Amino acid sequence: MNLEHLRNFMEVCKEMNISAAARRVRLTQPALSRQMAVFENDTGWSLFERGAKSIKLTRAGEVVKRLGADLIGRVDVVERQMRREIDGEEIRIAYAPSLGGEILQRAMARFSQLHPRVRVSISDSTSEQMTSGLRDGSYDLVIGVSMTHPDFEWVPLRQEVFVTAVPEKHALARKRKIKPADLDGEKLLLLFRADYPGYWREVMAYFQQHGINAKVAGEFDGISSLRLGLEAGLGVALVAERSRLGNQVKVKKMDPAPDPICVGAGYLAGRELPPWVKAFIAELEMAATG
Repeated sequence: MNLEHLRNFMEVCKEMNISAAARRVRLTQPALSRQMAVFENDTGWSLFERGAKSIKLTRAGEVVKRLGADLIGRVDVVERQMRREIDGEEIRIAYAPSLGGEILQRAMARFSQLHPRVRVSISDSTSEQMTSGLRDGSYDLVIGVSMTHPDFEWVPLRQEVFVTAVPEKHALARKRKIKPADLDGEKLLLLFRADYPGYWREVMAYFQQHGINAKVAGEFDGISSLRLGLEAGLGVALVAERSRLGNQVKVKKMDPAPDPICVGAGYLAGRELPPWVKAFIAELEMAATG
């Protein structure tokens, strides 16, 4: 199948008009019409029902339209990978700052000394952005909560435990440890449910297990904005123990402690990782134990 013909066929599908599609692909109308006829002849499929002044897709044309977009997307991902590897080595990483920031910083410092030719680009991302980015090829590696999913493989880095973060002038700031009863009736600040589903599940499971009745007073798009909510005294939050929240927020361990979560480095399952990505994962493992 000729990919150029397929791409132009997809443009015709968008317009359902040969003349309009021809302008989009910078061909004359007769040239595009001939190209579509060649495409049909090469595939052996009749893709259009042609009228005097209009065209419609046949059943075969509808199938090619539906699956053609996926094929082109996959080809584009591979082409971008080829260009990256030919033009220069690069690792594109998405990470959750509250969980992977410290590990990533330490790993990058050492990796950049050992592999100065490899470009490392990082993105502060939500869980949803990480998974979609791995699937569409936007990211080579993500650092966050390990999840069980057939599309991804995970390298465990370390266990993280949730703690309670409270404003420095909050009554709970004077306590050595926070018990479930202490949180009953408190205003709770959380990361966005849609963006951090794993975090929400862990927090809600702990509250349900201990019968805590707390009101969600605000949702935040990341640890930085959550810290601002804490500093403003809007409520208390459950965060990873190593979260960086500044001097105006006090972090208190919980008794009993919530079940730990596994932070890992994830990548697309079945993909043969380039050697520099494997080397970066090794640095992450070393940084996590240091």
